[in-house]
Amino acid sequence: MIDIQKLSTFELYSPVDENEIKKVEERMSLILPDDYKQLLQYTNGFAAENGVVIFGTDTINERNITYEVSEYPKGYVAVGNNGGGKFLLMASNKSATELIQVDSGILDPAYATVVSNSFVNWINNGAINIDAEDKKQEIKNEELCNLILISPPAGGAEDLKKIQKIFNIKKGLYDLLKGSKQLPFVLMKEITVGLALKNIKQLGELGKTLKISNSD
Repeated sequence: MIDIQKLSTFELYSPVDENEIKKVEERMSLILPDDYKQLLQYTNGFAAENGVVIFGTDTINERNITYEVSEYPKGYVAVGNNGGGKFLLMASNKSATELIQVDSGILDPAYATVVSNSFVNWINNGAINIDAEDKKQEIKNEELCNLILISPPAGGAEDLKKIQKIFNIKKGLYDLLKGSKQLPFVLMKEITVGLALKNIKQLGELGKTLKISNSD
């Protein structure tokens, strides 16, 4: 069930009734998903600040005809776009719930990315633009951080050697042993967040002795 209060964060439009939705289905010669039709009865499409747009009855037919959606991803209907050249598709049957994303230049579900298994949950969670979220993560991964030892490794010098090797730490083992007794201890400065997290994960349980912090 769509949470009406969650819709307040979007730019909304006047809702439409079942008769208007039926006319669109007849015009397009397909069946629209019930979850999508439920949304139209609250708002005839919407626009989100993250670029996501869900089509209303006034635009869905034109967009699907222009990009020949019915010809290429057969059995699907474009219900929106991500504001960055990709369409949001759902299977054209009443029980469809999955929302996928595909490049407008390809329109092949085989190359699609699953946005959400539930269109309704996706809306209730803020209609996340997965490309924008990926971009944010990429930017975060390039940010610099400090690598900090927060607890003494159970294996002592041997564990410190492992950490030293995987991070290519220039400090000598003596300095690392000394620092491990004066926690928290900065092992490295200005390492990229992405690399730090990758190496920490690779260390497994030993990685729990480490954390990252802002390099400011």
